Amino acid sequence: MFNLNHLRLFQAAAEAGSISHAAETLRLSQPALSKQIRELEEHLGSTLLERQPRGVRPTAAGALLADYARQIFALEEEAERCLDDLRGLRRGRLRLGASMTIGVYLVPAWLAECRRRWPGIEVECRLDNTDRIQRALMEHRLDLGLTEGPGRWEEALSSRVFRWDDLVLVASPGAWSPLPRSLAQAARLPWVMRESGSGTRAVVEQALARRGLKVTPAWTLNNAEAVKQAVMAGCGLALVPRISVSQELAAGQLCQIVLRGLHPRRPMRLQWLTGRPMSAAAAAFQSLLTGMPS
Repeated sequence: MFNLNHLRLFQAAAEAGSISHAAETLRLSQPALSKQIRELEEHLGSTLLERQPRGVRPTAAGALLADYARQIFALEEEAERCLDDLRGLRRGRLRLGASMTIGVYLVPAWLAECRRRWPGIEVECRLDNTDRIQRALMEHRLDLGLTEGPGRWEEALSSRVFRWDDLVLVASPGAWSPLPRSLAQAARLPWVMRESGSGTRAVVEQALARRGLKVTPAWTLNNAEAVKQAVMAGCGLALVPRISVSQELAAGQLCQIVLRGLHPRRPMRLQWLTGRPMSAAAAAFQSLLTGMPS
């Protein structure tokens, strides 16, 4: 049986990809951390980390052990949360993941309401694209995910739609004259799009594919706000969530291009790992979401 403290230190180094960065995070000296990882390697009879000119990389044995370590410590955290649940919602922790649009435009108000109702609950919110949120759910690194489009791990996750969002085609006023009158004309202009793995990107590509069209983006950005700013600067057209541009449309900073047959909508979903017990904090957040106006 190996030392769990050694395992925790090894996992920190493997995740950081650097002994020095992990030591700094753990508030240990680099020699002390290296010594304890070597002791773990000697105990197991396997080299776990390959030293490189810049940092470290897990060996095949190290990658396998790091995967088990993530599961072990995720279960440890889950046990702690379940014990907190016995004390009600006076204490606890909720690890929430949200895709970019939801995280920027909706989550802040929900977190404020959580704080008002349950001041003892610590909420940690991570913003990322749909694919990475779903993967974090699969690896027990998140309790709940809020996503906007299809991802690669749908079958292992349970979902509930809490809101529908319209996507609108927008451009900078005066940047394109005349404005396109058909989707085929629009497809020939420059486009600004989110990165692959984004729920918004997936919905946009599906909407175009249904009409036999494909757009090669002139700009690819991994942030909803950056997409909006690029469109306002005249870089191209973009199909974006209405909630992300409502103020700019009202102020005349953007104009909406209405094209026949183009009215894509996407579900915004709450997701969790199927079969995993839901903590009291997660169940409370789900209840909160149900009662929020859409």
